[in-house]
Amino acid sequence: MRKVFTYFVEPASYTLDLITNVHSKLDISFVFIKSKSEAKSIELIKKDICLSELSLYQKIFFVYNVWKSNKLIIINGYNNYPFFLSFIFNFFSFRKRYIAIESDTQLKVPNNIFKRMVKSIYLNIIFRNKYVLGFAGGSLIHKQLFRFYGMKEERIFLMPMMVDNSKYLNAIKKKPSKFTFLFVGRLIDSKNVNVLCERFLSSFTNKNADLIIVGSGTNLAKYKKKYTHPQIKFTGSVFGDELLNYYINSSAFVLPSTKEAWGLVINEAMSSGLPVIAHKEVGSVHDLIFNKNTGFVIESWDELELRMNELYNNSELCEKFSKNAVRLMEEEWNYKLYKNNLLHSIKKVNQCL
Repeated sequence: MRKVFTYFVEPASYTLDLITNVHSKLDISFVFIKSKSEAKSIELIKKDICLSELSLYQKIFFVYNVWKSNKLIIINGYNNYPFFLSFIFNFFSFRKRYIAIESDTQLKVPNNIFKRMVKSIYLNIIFRNKYVLGFAGGSLIHKQLFRFYGMKEERIFLMPMMVDNSKYLNAIKKKPSKFTFLFVGRLIDSKNVNVLCERFLSSFTNKNADLIIVGSGTNLAKYKKKYTHPQIKFTGSVFGDELLNYYINSSAFVLPSTKEAWGLVINEAMSSGLPVIAHKEVGSVHDLIFNKNTGFVIESWDELELRMNELYNNSELCEKFSKNAVRLMEEEWNYKLYKNNLLHSIKKVNQCL
């Protein structure tokens, strides 16, 4: 195997799990661009694997050495300095390396003419370069981003967005005494948690149901003040085993976000055996829910309330979605798929160099 190096953005818990389960086993070296992450992990990160600890000169020198020493360089995203520098080094060198952009970005064409033009010029320049590969987080809309801006199909690979499914699959599922809807995520406007609370109160006040909101953010204090109802609980930020307990003690998962590149909480919920209700703008619905019988994809807030009622009133449907979700995460959307796809891309690079 030719030398491979990966730049991760931050030491989030799902990133550390990916390193443990895939990259370390394949002897792929890595570094973090940033030393801190909102998706926290209890594991300690050594400062010598975080670029943010280096001076500007040291960062440039580090990126150059990585580019010079490796044949395939994987970079999370295309708007950071490791990508810019690696692309420039490659452009002016006779000895080319392959640079893979690992991205969960959906295809979204800006409405603003100026932004649309700038984005089109920039992405066409980098995506049409024959030494740039696309590692798409999903198999459909995420691949379309690369295609739309000129990348040829043979340079686009599925590199699935992933969590450590085993943490959730191996947990003992507990059936709650009340039907419990669960939301996990940041409490910002685009997540539409206020809409979720309103629709929950509209249909489930004085019914045997609860809504648990896990996460913090700019709207936490406002929501806690506004939705002071005994059936709605705000937990704040929760991680590790405590978060796992919320998954395994819930009945269904709801993600009404209208701006979500992927949404790894969907992976976590499905691995926990939860039927899912998610908005169509959540990136993961294309690979994990559409035509999979694992939950519902909604387009309106009336439909959100309708689907919440449907799950509440239909235990057989919940059980069907639950079993299908577990099967999908256990047998298909897992580290084996990621590893096989990564090895396939490395093989392709080896054949070209």
